[in-house]
Amino acid sequence: MPTEGHSKVKVRLKVEEVKIKSSLRSITKLLGKSRAEVVIEVNGVKEAATKVSTPGEKATWNEELYIHIEETDKVVVRVFDHAKEKSGGAILVGDAEVDLSFVHSSSVTSKYLIFDVKKSNKSSGRVNIEVTRIVESQGQALTQSENDSTEPEDTIENLVQRAEAKVAAEPSYERFKDVLSYMNVVIKVAEPLSDLGVPGLKTTHDILSKVYEVLHAQKERDENVGKLAKEMAQLWTILSEIKNLEMIKTMKDVMEASTEQTKKCAEFLEKYADTNIAKRFFTGYFVTDERISAFQDSFHDLRERMTRGASIQTWVVVERGFSDLTARMDLQGLSEARSASFNSGRICLTGTRQGDLQRILKWVEDGSGSGVYWLTGVAGCGKSTIAHTVAKILEDSHRLGASFFFDRNDASLNSPRLFCTTITSQLARYDSALRKAVLDVIKMDPGIDAKPLPNQMTPLITDTTGKVRFTVPLVLIFDALDESGTPETRKEFMLALKAELPKLSSHVKILMTSRDEFDIRGALPLEASRTPHRADVKDETLADVRRFIQAQLSEVSLRFPDLVNWPTPEDIDRLATRADGLFIWANIACNFVLNGPDQDPLVHLETILSIDPAERARAESSLDTLYLTILRRNPTNMDNFRYIVGSIISLRDPLTPKDIDKLLGLVAKNAQTPLILGDGTKIRLTTCYGQAMSLASVLSVDGTEKPIRVIHASIFDFFANSERSQEFHVDLQRVHSLLTDRCFLRMRTLLRFDICGLRDPSKHNAEFSDISSRLDQRIPGDLKYACRFWAHHLTQVQSCSTKTISAVTDFLSKQFLNWLEAMSLLGLTTDICPILQDVYKWAKGLNLGDLTLLCQDCFRFAQQFRPILDVSALQIYISGMTFCPRGSRVFKIFGNRKATPMPTLTIGEEALIAPVCSTHFRHTKEVYSVKFFPQQEKIVSGGVDRTIQIWDPTSGSLLQEPLTGHGAAVLVLAISSDGGLIASGSTNKTMRIWNSSTGQPLGESLTLPEYPIGLAFMSYDTRVVSCSQDGSICIYDIEAESLTQERVIGSGGQVNCIAISSDGEQLACASTISTEIWDLVNWNTVGDPLRAASAVAFSPDNKRLAMGIPAGCDMVVTDLSTRETIELQGHEYPITAVAFSSDGSLLASASGENIIILWNGTSGAILGVLRGHSNMILSLAFSSDNSLLASGSSDRSVRIWDVNTAITSVPAQMRTTTPHIAFLVYSPESDHIAFAIDNIVYITFPDSPIMVLRKHEQEISSLAFSPNGARLAAVYPEFIQWWDVQSSSALDIVQLKPASMSGYIMMSASGNRIAAMDSTLQFWDATNGEAVGDPQTAHGDIISCMSFSRDGLLLATGSNDMTVRLWDTADASVSGEPFHNNYPPSEVSFSPDSTMLVSGAVDGTIRLWSISRRELIWQNPGDITTFIPSIVFTPDTKRIICTVVDGNIIVLDASSGASVGTPIRRFNNNAGQVSLSHDGDNLVLATDGVQVWRKGKDDTWVFKQEIWYPPEPLSSEELRFSPPFLASMRESGKYSGWLTSEEGHKLLWIPEHLRRVWPPFESARLQLGRDSPSVTLNMHEYLVWLSGITGAQYEVNQDWSYTPISHESFANSDNHVEETVQ
Repeated sequence: MPTEGHSKVKVRLKVEEVKIKSSLRSITKLLGKSRAEVVIEVNGVKEAATKVSTPGEKATWNEELYIHIEETDKVVVRVFDHAKEKSGGAILVGDAEVDLSFVHSSSVTSKYLIFDVKKSNKSSGRVNIEVTRIVESQGQALTQSENDSTEPEDTIENLVQRAEAKVAAEPSYERFKDVLSYMNVVIKVAEPLSDLGVPGLKTTHDILSKVYEVLHAQKERDENVGKLAKEMAQLWTILSEIKNLEMIKTMKDVMEASTEQTKKCAEFLEKYADTNIAKRFFTGYFVTDERISAFQDSFHDLRERMTRGASIQTWVVVERGFSDLTARMDLQGLSEARSASFNSGRICLTGTRQGDLQRILKWVEDGSGSGVYWLTGVAGCGKSTIAHTVAKILEDSHRLGASFFFDRNDASLNSPRLFCTTITSQLARYDSALRKAVLDVIKMDPGIDAKPLPNQMTPLITDTTGKVRFTVPLVLIFDALDESGTPETRKEFMLALKAELPKLSSHVKILMTSRDEFDIRGALPLEASRTPHRADVKDETLADVRRFIQAQLSEVSLRFPDLVNWPTPEDIDRLATRADGLFIWANIACNFVLNGPDQDPLVHLETILSIDPAERARAESSLDTLYLTILRRNPTNMDNFRYIVGSIISLRDPLTPKDIDKLLGLVAKNAQTPLILGDGTKIRLTTCYGQAMSLASVLSVDGTEKPIRVIHASIFDFFANSERSQEFHVDLQRVHSLLTDRCFLRMRTLLRFDICGLRDPSKHNAEFSDISSRLDQRIPGDLKYACRFWAHHLTQVQSCSTKTISAVTDFLSKQFLNWLEAMSLLGLTTDICPILQDVYKWAKGLNLGDLTLLCQDCFRFAQQFRPILDVSALQIYISGMTFCPRGSRVFKIFGNRKATPMPTLTIGEEALIAPVCSTHFRHTKEVYSVKFFPQQEKIVSGGVDRTIQIWDPTSGSLLQEPLTGHGAAVLVLAISSDGGLIASGSTNKTMRIWNSSTGQPLGESLTLPEYPIGLAFMSYDTRVVSCSQDGSICIYDIEAESLTQERVIGSGGQVNCIAISSDGEQLACASTISTEIWDLVNWNTVGDPLRAASAVAFSPDNKRLAMGIPAGCDMVVTDLSTRETIELQGHEYPITAVAFSSDGSLLASASGENIIILWNGTSGAILGVLRGHSNMILSLAFSSDNSLLASGSSDRSVRIWDVNTAITSVPAQMRTTTPHIAFLVYSPESDHIAFAIDNIVYITFPDSPIMVLRKHEQEISSLAFSPNGARLAAVYPEFIQWWDVQSSSALDIVQLKPASMSGYIMMSASGNRIAAMDSTLQFWDATNGEAVGDPQTAHGDIISCMSFSRDGLLLATGSNDMTVRLWDTADASVSGEPFHNNYPPSEVSFSPDSTMLVSGAVDGTIRLWSISRRELIWQNPGDITTFIPSIVFTPDTKRIICTVVDGNIIVLDASSGASVGTPIRRFNNNAGQVSLSHDGDNLVLATDGVQVWRKGKDDTWVFKQEIWYPPEPLSSEELRFSPPFLASMRESGKYSGWLTSEEGHKLLWIPEHLRRVWPPFESARLQLGRDSPSVTLNMHEYLVWLSGITGAQYEVNQDWSYTPISHESFANSDNHVEETVQ
């Protein structure tokens, strides 16, 4: 009823989300981003408006607007798009009139509205708004409630309504006022309840009252405390509304739980309130909002449980939440560098560097300051010590998020390889909210640890830190960036920093230290690089250096009692003066004074003070004269010195004295018989320890068990420079040569098969619980070093002896597999291919022909078997040798050296060769374009992530910073003939020209009429031509910087692509209607139009044109002079890209089935088929020497293929492709199963052969059994063909009038209706073929899926407009309002009783809806993150079974949405359609075959048999049911590629290109091959041996393996060997 006394009502409109639809079909237009604004009009007058959102297809504000309305007012919501503003205006997306009459009722105060906005009566978007009536006076509202003659019954619903009216009384304009208001509500609500018999309530109230008083008096307030107070207020206000004594008794457990939770929260707030923000900053008590957020969640959950009537037994969430999260923590997948974090032993001396420390800590505290603080200075000025000190201060106050201290002398710290994963691991340990964000990233991308650094930094650091809101800054420390490698090797790291630092959240602050080097300065944000902070300001450091010297020498009197009051103040002053502000000089000098060779501090001090000032002035560094002085006071054998010291400073990773001795061959017998080095030098030392200790002032020696390190990075530079080190110069070439010899010797001595005694090759390395102790025992530090760094030392040698060449050859020929095993066990597989690649380049550079070929072969072997090396060391001997190409050098060397019984193969040589060279995930989203630079080994690629990247195709490393000038997806690229310029076109209708060397754009971006679909340089690279989808041609003159639109070409259809001839004189324009050749000189067409094409390319001589024909999925090569054509058949899906090799001998084409075909460019013969991409291939390019082919794909990867390997690895004929099983249905009354492939229907049932129903040439659109199962309908676009199930004879044909233009048609289970979907929906009467109603257009976008109810009365349709609609099939009318989704639905299905509807979306979300109430029952995102192609109810409605595109079949509890059992494990391929028998006991599944599963106990499903398998289902004899088989193939997860037994035991790893098991399925002999059964694998002897190792019995009766079994009933499979999924 109307609210008395109020002509106007105040209303809060909380605009939460707007989604703007796009009717455009092209993928590039769908990428366009909107900038939405929501305007509220009352009676035609604008009353309120949101801010304009940031670009995106979905706008989210959570913004609150306020209006005053009367009951008769007209309220309209309008949505505007500012993305295409012209003359200051914005485009109206649509509007909607909103009914807000409920706000004038006293019973309802708030509603959540979701409504469509329309334009021209067509839905154009959706708006989500929460509407709440604001009660102007809480007192008035309560008075009115008390005066009502009929007070509502005290139900939970009424309590909640009354409480919401109270809590919503004060709008949250000012957050600080909200804190006080909400806390005041809590106090007032809790006070009258204090005397109830609830334990602790009064105490809790008293604590909370004190907290409120303190908070009320504070000026410093926090927004989130107000939010917490509101949650508490909402809970306690509901409790305060309880007046009924009986209800109070029943709610006592709720009150007790609420009291306990409030007490915990109050105790937390008491400490919080007693600490000001500055103190919290340093104590770390309040670091992020996660603790307050956890309390908020707990109060919200309590309130939700109470309103649902749930019983609560003293339920407290906060502590449990933290412990649960910690317990679930699993970050083992991230590699972490040891010793990367700060060292508390390296902090500043107390009282020193106060100025630097205060400035840094003030910067940390300053919320408005720069996000990056760069501390720089000369070597030795104390930068790292300051960084360690700041880290210690912040760590002690729980303020340090993460730190990484680079170190040139530590292999894990002298490159950025482990930087991102180490920082991320530390962040995850620092904060549980960050930990959750990190785990989310790992869940989405389990292989992120192995990806290139730029692909790690955004998701692991930028995104994760951006997801968590911090009350005070999160501090990261990156120290000694100059020690992260050379400018060349750290280029990718610097580019990543430059790209990511500006994107970091404003709450993140980074302290960086380094020398002032050009590339580091260039990587920093402008503000940081322009205002560096120097650590070498002498005026500030002199006094600190003096204080440091005094402290260091204070222990002299302890060690030398006679030296009382020494050194004198004058001595300290003299030392400090000579240090000249350098802490490292002072440190080394003090070390020498205390630890010099004479053990006489007075003499040592005088030695340093006597350094000739003139000599010091002549030296390059003041450190040089100090080093020389120290070394000259220490007489030594120079051969020993250069061997020991040279090795120590040249080691890539520091070693302990014990490991150095072993590596260098320093043993006791050297005292009698000297060690003779490779160059003939004699060494009589038995240990390095004495030599190292004599240089303790420049070497850090801390006992025999800790690594020896150089005390400062400048020492290496000193010894390496002969002018600086003089007689102590170390010849690095000689040292590296000697270390190479020693590494090979250690590996030759210690490496062997199964070095750790694991024995079992079926286990992952990590499955051995004692693997760490085994590694410590079997792979000592010196051997580990040799395995890691032999190639580093080898490749530093610029000229080598025959002995060294022989040693490398001998190592690769004898111990290559042993080395791979060791690297796998050590977890260093990411280093293997780069090591082999470096050795290959070294050998090639020295023209070592045979060794170069051997290195290349080893590299390919390691690359092919890298996936198994990552997890299982011993499989390299089993799987590696089983599937190694027989013609390779590796197999010829190691193939007959069998350490164990091996599986045997019957093969053709080509079946084992994997053509793929390397895969790179440089981009984070789809890759649209990829090009090779002319005559250069580098690639440029662009895609949806808006970046243009230039990178090395071999290593995958970026060669320069990504180009990021486009604000939208990069569609097309072109490169000038000299490689100096790059042209790029984007979906935002712009084109840019870039200098490829500098990465800088030439001029401003150029606006095009439409987005470009092709770019090319012409006229000797002076002009760039672009063609847009509408056929408009624009030419940009680079020198004149002018853009002109020449004309519109094409024959009226949409232009798909263009190609420019190599001489720049002709242009091929391919559209949906035809392909035209244009003369670019006079702009005339040449000859008659050719056929329509989806992709085109000129041959290098410009005489031929290759075209992908979309209609027939064929390739056509046309001679442009004679117009003769060669048709090339092989693809089954439309061609997406074509490319000629530079000499025209090869032609490559890609298509929608994710394959590439290599053709002979002249004859058209198929030379090879490349498979590997998991999504559509969008671009192809050959390298200039035709040795490599690059492919860019929607799967975000660029693959680089070895062309020669690809050609020789595939037969000269096209491989058989796997037919697609389009439809699969179970009879409603019997065990008949029908499925369709192309235009053929197959039907079978137990004890019967498969029958073929073939009559028509058209492709089948759908299959359906009649209600009694006696007839089968095959639905075609023009008619329905009925078949008799028993006799397999054709019955009548029903013509559809009109015929369907859609490719997807469905018949109802009742047999009376047919529906066809596309952008419209059309119904037919299945009995006579007559159309029912007109085509329906209620959906605002393409219809993506549909399903009939079992009785045929309803049809559900899902659309790309993100809705599901119901239709009355009797008259083709819409039934009720739509169900809304967040993503387009991919499948829908009714429950058997038609009361519920389940939908699966493209993002993997499953929703269950009540049809009668139009309400969401539950939503289950679970662990599903990908497309759901099929979903069904079990006949008893208790379970829902859905297939997922990743291959799993998930079973859900229909009542809750929870997963039950474990996912059904399909064989070989991704799961497609699924169907259940009428009794629910059998499940039939379409993969690339048809598999039958039987229902087992406790939600398990048992594999029965495969009743059809590709490539040909029938031969001259009947197809028999295949027997059950031993093994299945795992294609995803941690067991990817493993052949596993029925119990799940891993048996053998299979390479990617062989991963399909073909019938007949036998226990020990299997046929493998991705496209056809190309190899036969006999595992009998291997399994017998493996059974003896593991104790598991793998084989059944051997006779059974080769004997087909008879057909059996689906219901009786006791004699089958079954696979049970638990």
